[in-house]
Amino acid sequence: MQPHDFEQLLTSTLSNGARNDNSRRRSPLVDNTTTWDEGQDDQVDTPAVVNTPTLSHADEIYVLGLDLVGKYITHTLAGCETIPPVRYLIHHNALWHTWNKAGRQFILHRGNKAIVRNRVVGELYSPTDPQFGSMKLIHNLIVTVPAGSVVLALAPLKHRLDHRSTVCLIHDGLGVAEALIDAYFRDPFTRPTFLMGHLSASLAHAEKHEHYAVSEVQAGKLALSLITPYGKAVWQRAAGMDRIIKRHPPNIRTERQTHLLRLLTAMPDLNAHGYPMTDFMWKKLPTVAFRAVADPLATLLSCTFDKLAQIQYARLLMDNMLSEICDVVARLPECREAEKFRRLYLGMDLRKEVFRLLRRQKSADSMMRSRISRGWNTDVEYLTGFFIKRGREQQIKVTALENIMLTVLAKQRIRQARLEQLKSQSGAGKASPSGGGGGGGGQDSGQRQ
Repeated sequence: MQPHDFEQLLTSTLSNGARNDNSRRRSPLVDNTTTWDEGQDDQVDTPAVVNTPTLSHADEIYVLGLDLVGKYITHTLAGCETIPPVRYLIHHNALWHTWNKAGRQFILHRGNKAIVRNRVVGELYSPTDPQFGSMKLIHNLIVTVPAGSVVLALAPLKHRLDHRSTVCLIHDGLGVAEALIDAYFRDPFTRPTFLMGHLSASLAHAEKHEHYAVSEVQAGKLALSLITPYGKAVWQRAAGMDRIIKRHPPNIRTERQTHLLRLLTAMPDLNAHGYPMTDFMWKKLPTVAFRAVADPLATLLSCTFDKLAQIQYARLLMDNMLSEICDVVARLPECREAEKFRRLYLGMDLRKEVFRLLRRQKSADSMMRSRISRGWNTDVEYLTGFFIKRGREQQIKVTALENIMLTVLAKQRIRQARLEQLKSQSGAGKASPSGGGGGGGGQDSGQRQ
């Protein structure tokens, strides 16, 4: 079975399943309908369910992500009473205490309304000890962690995922599923199903004291697509296969693959829709291209987004990078059969959309630049790096993209090394005697440095 035939089958399954689920599952979203047992253990919140119909464990959804998208999706899922309470994964004791202090609830600010929902089960796990916390199988996992941190974030949870699990990745990067397969799930018969998601809603932070709150600036849609193998991609390489196995997927496997899709598309407040990969890429590509081009340049030039359009050489670099991205995308197996991805139209449309997104950012700062200043890893290898990797596979020249990404990575390493140096000097200064001889002078010198 060819990939596009498989997508047509999934699209048909999704359409029929969503239609059936709409009649069976759709119900008004109710806020504050669940009471909670105050006598809980130290690791997992336990909801007290009263007169509640039996809910399937296979419908239970976990969310991993402390960002705005993770909070927004958790809040939305908490309003749906046809699934079990959403489970929110927390990886640190300090965050766990903050969660309890916040009343174990999520708040969405929409206009003048504050919508509070507490149908959420917090679950504490250890990022370093997989044996800590629950060992229960995770059937459905939504991950909104930044693309560059996903592989590390899933390390303590990988033993709770198998072929019965579905992992939905919602972030701006591409190629993360392949990285997870290469790191943890090489066996094609035991690996989870992977979905890609793209949320178009515009979100903002709430008040500083509201740690589990988010403001909805503009409503949007959640686009979803099932990741399917194309040619001799990492799916075959990771399993050590030299040939492509073409077979109709068993019905039970297809049902599992589309189960989370049907769950999410049946929730009216989430406004989720399933798409074939080609249509999904068309929706997500402008955001990924913008971040692959504008974020690294703003980081290297140490400027805000509005300055990029004013600097002539920055515009030339953006044009060169976008030209290479268009060359790569036009030859991707996921896209090359679609008329709208043809090189001529893609170049004009993509450049126009990227510069439109650049104008919308105004004087905002780059998240990549902010993360580097703190010594954190960035998403550059899943933004710019994705097009470099796929370009090399197609033997396409991607010199501009390579140079920019390598420079960003070099700046990232230099900053991390500098912060480590300052940290060690600070520790040495505290350990040295405060008075007498050269000790005090050395400490003062370390503090000045």
